[in-house]
Amino acid sequence: MMHFAAILAGTAVSAPDYSVFQRIMRVDEASPAAVVGLGVAVLLLLLVVVALELWRQRRELRERVEQQWRVFEGLASSRGLDETDIAFLREIHQGMDSLHSPDVLIRIPAVYDRALETWLSGRNLSTEDWGRLERIRRLLGFKGLTGETSLSHTRQMTDGQVVRLAPEGGDEWFSARVILNHEDRMEVLPDAPVRWSTGSEVRMAFSRQGDGEYKAHVGLIRRDPQSGTLVFGHSSKLSRQQLRMWVRVPVYLEGEMRDLVGPDGRELEQRDFSVHLLDLSGGGTMAAIPVELPVECRGVLDFRIGDTMVEGVRFILLRNGRPTKDGGHTCHLCWDGIEIPAQERIMRFVFERQRMGGTSR
Repeated sequence: MMHFAAILAGTAVSAPDYSVFQRIMRVDEASPAAVVGLGVAVLLLLLVVVALELWRQRRELRERVEQQWRVFEGLASSRGLDETDIAFLREIHQGMDSLHSPDVLIRIPAVYDRALETWLSGRNLSTEDWGRLERIRRLLGFKGLTGETSLSHTRQMTDGQVVRLAPEGGDEWFSARVILNHEDRMEVLPDAPVRWSTGSEVRMAFSRQGDGEYKAHVGLIRRDPQSGTLVFGHSSKLSRQQLRMWVRVPVYLEGEMRDLVGPDGRELEQRDFSVHLLDLSGGGTMAAIPVELPVECRGVLDFRIGDTMVEGVRFILLRNGRPTKDGGHTCHLCWDGIEIPAQERIMRFVFERQRMGGTSR
């Protein structure tokens, strides 16, 4: 200001001395305090820039998540879910390890099953909570706990599935059918009355999509004396049994089933009849029969392969399948102590069918 005032007054002034500023700006002559101050200022500026960028990204992520939940809530409301149900599903979604968007929970049963399994671990739910979960599943259109559920859990079993039951330490098996499979329990109706008491440990065997037999130990929660329905808790400890170890080919061969006895060793009322073999392997066959036989019954099978007659093959009926179009039934038989020559004839035939393809009559 004094220099400017001197110019206005017409007095001569000397040129300003910039050497002080030049010395300050020279790094080699700057004081340590000045260097530190400049570094701190640059660092603070960078921190401010990074913080602003993180805040922007966080805001965008929050807006995207809120948009996903708005879509989810709209879909959930259209399915009939109320605000409490939606809050329930929010909590289930938070326990998911994957980065699925919330709407996947109500569109894909497998994702819902996995999320539910993670959320249930370590929780002790009330009866009302279990009822709410079941109601949510049915409102979402998931009619049953499907086969997409984890293989490690009995929730994979479908309504109507045939199972076999035996008391712990006992050898007598009962055939039964799953009536309803709930989140916390399953209701099973045996073919014959059982006298097991509440709290009993029961062995359960069942097949899954033809890839083998599975066994589990389940606890009996209660038994309905009027209907005979058994209510079991779920088990996540499954053991896989009787893997399909034999090559299997489709066939259509006539045969004769005879000398039938029930699981208890007593002779059945109808001991012999004609059957048709629908597939064949060195380990067993699936046959179409005119009547439904009890699981675990035993008998003898005679059938012809080309010009060769295979006689006296003993079998055990593992499980019953779907009804046939002509009103009959299908059943899955496992060879029981088959003689080596007979098994070798079957295997030679099976390998020949594999090479040729098609169905043999």
